[in-house]
This record gives sequence, structure tokens and C-alpha cells, in this order.
Amino acid sequence: MKVGVIGGGPSGLTIARMLSDKGYEVYVYEAHRSFAVKPCGWGYPTPDSDEKKYGVFSEAVKASLWVFKGYDVYLNDDLLFHSDKQILGYIIDKKQFLENLSQGIEVERGSPARYLGGGLIRGRSGVKRFDIVIIAGGFPAQPRRLDRILAVQAIIKSPRIEDAEIPELRFYSDLVGYAWVFPEGEKTARVGVGGYADRETLEKILSMVIKKRQDLAKGEVIKKEGAEVTVSGVDWDLARSRDPFYVGEALGYTMPVTGEGIRPAIWSSIALFNAIENGNSYEEELRKLKLTRFIGIQRKILDIMLKMKPSERDLFIKNVPEDLMLDLSLGRAGTFDLLRLAKIPELAMILAKYAIKII
Repeated sequence: MKVGVIGGGPSGLTIARMLSDKGYEVYVYEAHRSFAVKPCGWGYPTPDSDEKKYGVFSEAVKASLWVFKGYDVYLNDDLLFHSDKQILGYIIDKKQFLENLSQGIEVERGSPARYLGGGLIRGRSGVKRFDIVIIAGGFPAQPRRLDRILAVQAIIKSPRIEDAEIPELRFYSDLVGYAWVFPEGEKTARVGVGGYADRETLEKILSMVIKKRQDLAKGEVIKKEGAEVTVSGVDWDLARSRDPFYVGEALGYTMPVTGEGIRPAIWSSIALFNAIENGNSYEEELRKLKLTRFIGIQRKILDIMLKMKPSERDLFIKNVPEDLMLDLSLGRAGTFDLLRLAKIPELAMILAKYAIKII
């Protein structure tokens, strides 16, 4: 059976790898000449017990450049939480990860392909027919615009990155979003900010974050980049589509609060693989995933934050317990965690004011 995949990112190459290993004839179209062109923090959480069952998650860890052993969380530049006691995630070489996944798979690079319908895809080399077509082209491939934010990032080289094993998350009362500092070794860091704001505002915050740390301020910005990030949650109409199928960010399958995309992309492709192999509904396979529930919870949190005034967001963030903040950041908070939020008096008052139902 012939499978055409439009998009050579984590979702596209994961489904291509899994189907190819099962004997499907897979052909991938990648719009760019190289992989991992879209700006990304390259952050990747430590795999949980479910993820350890799939080789693709191990491949991501094998491509890691750096290990994170804690975190610093700030609100309006005041330190809220600090930890340096456990491995929480990695910075992975996303380009190398995708190169590894693509081994043995035919990939037509530099080919911004278009699906014509009826199993026909037009790429740089002409029109080809497939039995199954999968759209994995990220947000540009969405048939209708899903909710997105803008993110900007600077890659900085410095003589020395302080506390290089500790990533930073910085929240601000007047921004629905956050800034990050992700060290990529002892001399390089990815510093960015994303949220519901225009580019000028985000650029100002980015500049402020860099200036606040001497190690970053003394460094050289070797690259500045920006991209939109989908924060809508899953588009269930697209999940019901069979011609074509949609995976990853094209489906809205990203973490709405954090913007994390690599791990969700992989999981959406695992769901599609199971649907194709077992003849099941793709929608049902997606709904089985714990991460699908976590995505819904993050979207609920995002909706709550959007309704709040800056002073209320300040109060909200200050009163989220550290362990719950960690679970929310890692995309592993469940329904019970939402109920915990509702029982915190300061947060319950805010939720009641806006008639927000937590579940």
C-alpha cells in the first residue's frame, strides 16, 4: 500500500517511520531542503512509562544535546520556584532526530507539495497517486486557521552560560504567554517568548530577558527567528477526516499553554498508525491518549488566563502549587489537578467571578 506524507517534521517522519517498518511504501514530501527549519525551543520532557514503550521517543532522547536537571520559574522577575534535584528533560538536536527517523525512507526535499484530492499529490517531481495521504505540514497546512500565537527566539552564544543545567520560565502578569531560557550547553542558549501579543511587544520582552542576565547580555545573538504556534487544541473535525488524514500541528495537536510540539506530534502519529494498522477510527485512537486529555486541560487553563485581568493572573500564578505548576508545564496535569485548583480559596474567587467551570 502506498502512503504519501506531506511534511517532514516530527509527526510526518514518525508516521512514515512506523508505517515503513511495517512494510508500507512511504513517500515523504518536505518543503525545505533540510529538516527542522521552523523555529523551535528543541525542548523535550523526560519520557514517561507509556513513551518508553515506543522506540521513536528513545530516538529523540538519543539525539539530545543537553540535559536539564531542574528549573527556575519567575513571575514579573521574582523567583517563584527553584529546583536542581531531578532530570526533567532535554534539549534535543531536532535536525539530527529527524534525519535519523528518515533513514531508509524516500524523502523529496525542497518540494512544497499540494494534495489534489483522490489520492493525488503534486510535488517538485510531478504528480503521484497514493492509497493513503497524510498531511503533516504544520500550521500552514491547516484547512482553516486555528487559534495561534506568535513566538520569537534568539540563539545566543556566550563565553559561559550560568547554571547551564537549569532552564528558566518567566511569566508576566500582562502577558498571556511566557518567556524561556533553554541552555544548549555551557556556551549556547535559546531565549524566547511567545504569547498573545504583537511582535513589537514580544521583541521588547525578549530584549528585557536577555539584558537581565549578564551571561546572556555579554553574549552574541547569532540568530533571531520567529514563528506562529497553534494553541487551539485538537480540531476534531480534522480528526474525523480520512482523505486526507491530519497529524501534529496541522491537526492542532500541540500543548496550548506551553507550545510544546515534538512530543504531541509523535503521539498523534502513533494514534494514526494504530488506526491504520487495526482498521480503527483515528478519532477514537486519539481520544484514548492521555496526552489528548492533557491538551484539553491546558486549553482550559489558557481560556481561564485569557479572561483574567493582569492582577488576577498574578494572583493565579502565585497560588498554583509548585508540583502542579510542574505537571502543567510538562503537560501531565489531569482532571484531579484541575479540581485542586478549584479548591484553592484565592483561585476559587477568580473562577466564581467569571463563572468559569474548571471541568
